[in-house]
Amino acid sequence: MAYFIARTFLFLKAVGVNPENIRFRQHRKNEMAHYSCDCWDAEVELSYGWIECVGIANRSAYDLTAHSKESGCNLVASRRLAQPVTVNYV
Repeated sequence: MAYFIARTFLFLKAVGVNPENIRFRQHRKNEMAHYSCDCWDAEVELSYGWIECVGIANRSAYDLTAHSKESGCNLVASRRLAQPVTVNYV
């Protein structure tokens, strides 16, 4: 979630929104959509006050779980490797 919040902040700055007029608000449990385990709004202060302009939701595996349940199909994909693969990311 932090990655997407940071990217949203950088995007809003890049399109000209003053950083002082940007805030992020985490949803309370009773505000979240049924499919989310965490939600944040990017809000921008305008002449009307603070307005939500971006919603960021962690949907977890909700979509795959729901499709799998309704279709009866296992939607998990995996591939066994002959040898473990180690990858270093910078």
